[in-house]
This record gives sequence, C-alpha cells and structure tokens, in this order.
Amino acid sequence: MQREFKLKTKQVIIPICNLRLKPNSNSNLETQLLFGEKVKIIKEVNSKWLLCESIQDNYIGYLKKECLGDISTASHKINNLSSFIYKKPDIKSGVISKLYFNSRVLAIRSKNDWLSILVKNKKGYIHKKDLDLLNQNHNFNKRWVDVALKFLNTPYLWGGKSHAGLDCSALVQLVFQNYDKSFPRNSVDQFKSSLLKTSSEDKLDKGTLIFWKGHVAIAINKKEIVHSNAYHMKVAIEKLNDAKKRIENSYGKIIGFKRLN
Repeated sequence: MQREFKLKTKQVIIPICNLRLKPNSNSNLETQLLFGEKVKIIKEVNSKWLLCESIQDNYIGYLKKECLGDISTASHKINNLSSFIYKKPDIKSGVISKLYFNSRVLAIRSKNDWLSILVKNKKGYIHKKDLDLLNQNHNFNKRWVDVALKFLNTPYLWGGKSHAGLDCSALVQLVFQNYDKSFPRNSVDQFKSSLLKTSSEDKLDKGTLIFWKGHVAIAINKKEIVHSNAYHMKVAIEKLNDAKKRIENSYGKIIGFKRLN
C-alpha cells in the first residue's frame, strides 16, 4: 500500500540526483537535480522511490529517497564547472566528494581561505574561490553567453544537467539559473518563457537563442552557435548554416529566434 511521506519538502544531499520517468533505475532519465535543490514530495511509492516535484522548475518525476535530506538555507553557489570537497581545509587532504556548477550550499567560514559545508551529512571543506555568494549583482546581459562557453566539450547526455553531461536545454537553464533567473527545463517551455522576446535572423547576434522543435542553441556571433547536441555528442561551437542543414533532417526548420527582454 502506498503511504504519504511525512516530510513534504526535502533537499538534494548528493552531488547529482537522477529524476526518472518511472520508479526504476533503468527508466528514462528526465532531468537531474543538483546538490541543494529543493523538492516537494508528492507521494512515497515504496521504500526506495518517491514521486517529487522540483521547486526550482516544477519538473515532476521519480527519485530515490536516499538522494534527499533535511533542508538548510543556502548561502553560496558553486562557480566552477566542478569543485572538490576535501576532508580538511588543505588541498593535500583526501577528497570526499565533488559538486557541480550552480549547486547551492550552506558554507561557513572555517580557516584562512576555506569554508566548511555538509555533503552527504559529512563535514567537508571547499576553497572560497570555488564559491559565489547567492544573489550577487552580476551583469547578466553581457556575461551569460561567456559562462555557457565554459561548458565546451562537456559530454552530451539526454536529461543531464552538469559538467559530467548535459543536454541542449540544460545548458541554457543552468546559466540562467546561475544568475537567479527562473527558467524552464525543456526547450519547448523555454521558447514560451516570459523572460524572452521574439527576434529574427536578421538581428542575430551574441545571446540570441535559436529554437527548433525539440532543440535550442545559443548564438555567439552572427555566424556561429554553441549548443549541446547528439551529433557532436558534446557541447560544441558550430557554424549556424551547417547546423541548420543538419538539424532540419531531425527537427525540421527553425521555429523562432528569441532574446532576453
């Protein structure tokens, strides 16, 4: 018999938590949740699996109960593609875990340039250069494409959302969320987002989002795009004309160009 989970809201306490279509480890990967992301528990399926909704982007799916723990108030976010968590405030000490870009943590100043955090309910240490304070004033409109370019050569992974592997829409969502912009997970919903306004190919420049049905890319200039794609099997820079010819065979023609409002 299914029973309700007592605690209705939890947070991810492992580096990456897989959110699946069904309560089965072999089921399709829908998306991933990063350390510090909060979820609303919809119901407990069995002793291992929960049906949950991501509070950050309202994505619903199944995840393992062991991924979640008690909520803490985050103070910082990871600013590197990935960052090591050490046993002691010393780069020569052992590594206990690794966290990924945009993970939210509660970090407490410890010693010199180190801060302490809890990962998997164990105390670890991270260097201050790997962290940014939440809600810092960034010049979003000018910098976000450059942040996306940091992910070059990251492996393509359907449903992935980290430097270990990600898909086309995750690349865009991660960068937007790093600047505290609420943005959908899937490209079809991103295309409809109120954060964006309609543009056109003749106005194409750095930061224009280019949408196909089921795919999104980022213009880095008038002739080139960056996108995570299954043709290159990684995040790659490609000439727009080359991408248009190839993608038409899989997704059809471009459905629109969008820019930030």
